[in-house]
Amino acid sequence: MSTKKKHRVYYHHHEIIDDNDTYGLIALLLAIWGLYWLTVHWVDYLLGDWLVWWVEPLTIFVVLPVVVGVVMVVEEYGWNPLYWWPMFWGTKIYLDRDTDFYMEFDEQEFMQNNGGRINVHCGNWRDEDMYIKFRRKRDAVIYSLKNL
Repeated sequence: MSTKKKHRVYYHHHEIIDDNDTYGLIALLLAIWGLYWLTVHWVDYLLGDWLVWWVEPLTIFVVLPVVVGVVMVVEEYGWNPLYWWPMFWGTKIYLDRDTDFYMEFDEQEFMQNNGGRINVHCGNWRDEDMYIKFRRKRDAVIYSLKNL
């Protein structure tokens, strides 16, 4: 048996999108845009032709930021709008990085023990300290008195 170390060598780089797939991707995006345009055109036709013909395909630039915003909110907080309260109000309690509790923190277990997602939210803000956000100030005070 030799004790020589084996090294892995990568000979080429794998692209996420192959150059041959570019035209297919552009065709797919144009097809989605065309279906969107057709849908807007028929809705506009049924409502009495309020939009000018050249405005119909440009409405996607108005709708797209709204859709992206909703997708981001759903990704962070979930589909239920009752769970979106941390965007607007709540009492934050920052956890100190030096404590042992910070390293062993399990978000799902903590939320279930403190009233679920309707009452408590755990998160990080821009790679800073971890925080716990309570919907009611009363719950935040009780938690702080018991645990901190």
